[in-house]
Amino acid sequence: MLILMAGALLTVDDLLWFLYLYPLRFLSVLTPPALIYPLGNLYQLCARKRRAKAIDRMLGAPSAGIARDRAPRIASKFLANSSFRMLDDLILSWPSCTRRMRCLGIDGIEHLERGKAAGKGVILLTAHFSACRVAKRHLARIGYPILTVRQEISKGEWWGRLGRRILERRRVNFLHAIIGESVYVQDPGCTLKILRTLRTTGLVDIHFDMPSGSGTRPWPFLGVPWRFPTGIFELVRLSGCAVVPMLCLGRSSAFRIVFGPMLDIVSAPGRDEFVSANLPAFVETIEKQIRDYPEEWQQWMTI
Repeated sequence: MLILMAGALLTVDDLLWFLYLYPLRFLSVLTPPALIYPLGNLYQLCARKRRAKAIDRMLGAPSAGIARDRAPRIASKFLANSSFRMLDDLILSWPSCTRRMRCLGIDGIEHLERGKAAGKGVILLTAHFSACRVAKRHLARIGYPILTVRQEISKGEWWGRLGRRILERRRVNFLHAIIGESVYVQDPGCTLKILRTLRTTGLVDIHFDMPSGSGTRPWPFLGVPWRFPTGIFELVRLSGCAVVPMLCLGRSSAFRIVFGPMLDIVSAPGRDEFVSANLPAFVETIEKQIRDYPEEWQQWMTI
């Protein structure tokens, strides 16, 4: 009855967030990751409709290269990785998280060092892969702090009155804790903060697979129409920074970081020309990452 009245007081999502932010979070600090990951498999058993939807999205993206007979298996792994990422977020929310993370290796670190050596900072070109937050926390710990550019954390539309009063602020604080150093595209000073980081030869992470900021440009993506953010190109054009692809795979108990060669940036006389000259290479880079590891990309439900 309480939940039926919850249009104003309480919702099912409120209860799920309460379980996630309190008992499950405290369980995560007491339990080795290998013992809490099975909870992700339980979630998969309860997500048949979501799995069917993921299969449809995968098959509806022809350039992803996912054959019909492979799609169910990839969709199942995608759902499992989505739940593992949420469980890893619980681990990241504790100060002791670095002692519980196991990096299997960093490939291509010479590409990152070459980009840093150019002296104008590095933009890390990434997509939404499962282990991104885990990888960035590890890199910061070993001397590569990263500024993350992202959308502002939105308020949940699912909150009942009780959830808004008790859980909403707790959820925002939790997300701030796991995201780390970041700047929001809605911040009027966003561009200046990014350029300041680049001018001190810092690292800036930008997810390129989702539109952000006020400017976007249409371009095919995995065989479907898509809009890509153009702000990243203006940052590259103004700063002259290096652009290094980064791929993060796995989960906190076993993850790998892969840096690709610096992208060749094509000069152009104006802003629009610069976007047109470089957009195809940026898109091709993240498309290859997704084709190689489709089960680890977290945005299938949005395509």
